[in-house]
Amino acid sequence: MQYECLPKSDLQRLKQEVLDQLPEAALPANLPDHWLDMIARDLEETVGTGGHGGDSSSYASAPLALIVHIMAAKTSSERLEISLETLHRYFCDLRIEVNLEIVNRRTEIKVESATLETIFSNRDVRILNRRR
Repeated sequence: MQYECLPKSDLQRLKQEVLDQLPEAALPANLPDHWLDMIARDLEETVGTGGHGGDSSSYASAPLALIVHIMAAKTSSERLEISLETLHRYFCDLRIEVNLEIVNRRTEIKVESATLETIFSNRDVRILNRRR
């Protein structure tokens, strides 16, 4: 994927198109293609090898917003506390889930997508079948 042609992630647009919807909208399987690509780029810059220019911290906002939106739905308390170590793991998990969804959409390989219940849970990933 050529990330250079992608615009910076616009948090206001992310809010309108994803975060103002039900929490399921923030799951990688439900993200529109343009958000899937931008979030993949942002996560590569944040917790991956990066190298596309800029300060890696400037890429963390959109993935962090998705993580907080999902975690708020997964917990029943009004207050959400996440250690930095756990937050880093969530960033890494989201990177994996986003890349699995890219594989789902762009190859013949079908992988079971994460749900609100299974995302960030150290789940086993199942390959369902090969599309024909």
